[in-house]
Amino acid sequence: MTGSMQKIMITDWPVNRFKGLKSMLCIVLFSILAMHIPILSGAQSFEFDGKRKKDVISFIRIKNLIVIPVFINGKGPYNFLLDTGVGQMIITDTSFLKSLNVKLFKTYKIQGYGLGKEIEAILTRNITANVGKSEIRNIPAAIFKEDIFDLSSYLGMKIHGILGYYFFKSFIVKINYSSNRMTYYAPDTNPRIKGAKIPMQILNAKPYIHAKIRIDSATTTDVHLLVDNGSSHPLLLEAIGDQPFPLPKHTIAANLGVGINGVISGAMGRLPALKLEKFNFNNILAGFPEYSTKRMEIEGTPRNGTLGAEVLKHFVVTFDYQHEVMYLKKSNAFKKKFDHDMSGMEIYTANAPKFKYIIGRIEAGSPAETVGLNEGDEILSVDLKPMGNYTLNDLTEIFRDHDGRQILIEVSRKDERHMVILKLKRRI
Repeated sequence: MTGSMQKIMITDWPVNRFKGLKSMLCIVLFSILAMHIPILSGAQSFEFDGKRKKDVISFIRIKNLIVIPVFINGKGPYNFLLDTGVGQMIITDTSFLKSLNVKLFKTYKIQGYGLGKEIEAILTRNITANVGKSEIRNIPAAIFKEDIFDLSSYLGMKIHGILGYYFFKSFIVKINYSSNRMTYYAPDTNPRIKGAKIPMQILNAKPYIHAKIRIDSATTTDVHLLVDNGSSHPLLLEAIGDQPFPLPKHTIAANLGVGINGVISGAMGRLPALKLEKFNFNNILAGFPEYSTKRMEIEGTPRNGTLGAEVLKHFVVTFDYQHEVMYLKKSNAFKKKFDHDMSGMEIYTANAPKFKYIIGRIEAGSPAETVGLNEGDEILSVDLKPMGNYTLNDLTEIFRDHDGRQILIEVSRKDERHMVILKLKRRI
């Protein structure tokens, strides 16, 4: 393979453990793809085969994120996140560089502020992707030479990449979070869609809506939000005008993400209310990342923050990009309350030399710190059940179950075993 080399700069924007890098990176790479990679023959939208007008597939939901099977150049299926927060397709699994015969590409060196090293990405349109009974040829894609996202560790299963705008712009997409099923229709079918109709703007290949947030008992403000179903959080709020978004009276320090500069610090708190058209959510959780003017300048789309999947999962959500509208229909999860992790620790998975669960971060003053758990501890059992009985998603739900729950945790530290009783505590 041969290709030219160019260099770009990126900054961080936190959404979850990998999203800080993803959100900012995709904005930059999408514009570069549009400018520098020639349009090849073939459709630039997913299309159904034959006379088919709709399809239904099941998806895996982990930490509110949607994982779907995707075939690439006739091989697969591969696990891809379906994400409204990205433009072109991103392939994070570095093994694709060997398995795919990628031609007509350009190589870019990506330099992040404070990274200290450059990361190379191959940008190409020489890829055909299939989702269910639909296909797109020559889809713009970025393939990284290093697995800088580490999605597999974050979600506890092998993740090969991220698919966004090109799928959503091709269909009317209905996502049922309760049944883990997605129905997508050809845009000319005019299906009957139930739910409240919310206007969207598609800007730089991403959907934005307006909502209302009550900051305190006396103050309500209109906000412009990116709709990002690839964010695990309910809300992330960064700015009002040129100023940081005001914090609630009670917050806790939190790790809101990991970007290319490392951990993204910020605060978690609760706001009195969020209103989306006729739907009201009270006492809603929100993250407040440290304010970044550099992120605002590079993104180029003014907004106050992000609406994430922790809110969207309360609905059956239908995206209609062509008509710039989103439909929300209450699901059986609508009344579910918003709860934050009550252990104060972040867990990821490692595969070498064997699969294991590792404590990656512990918040100061949290229950995990109080009982003496350490970063780097390997979790061996929870409530006397070995870790083979749990998925990473199971653990996430356990550690946010209810205030005061006691959990017996066994860990390995420097070849020694330790047993602790962790008492969950609602800190916000």
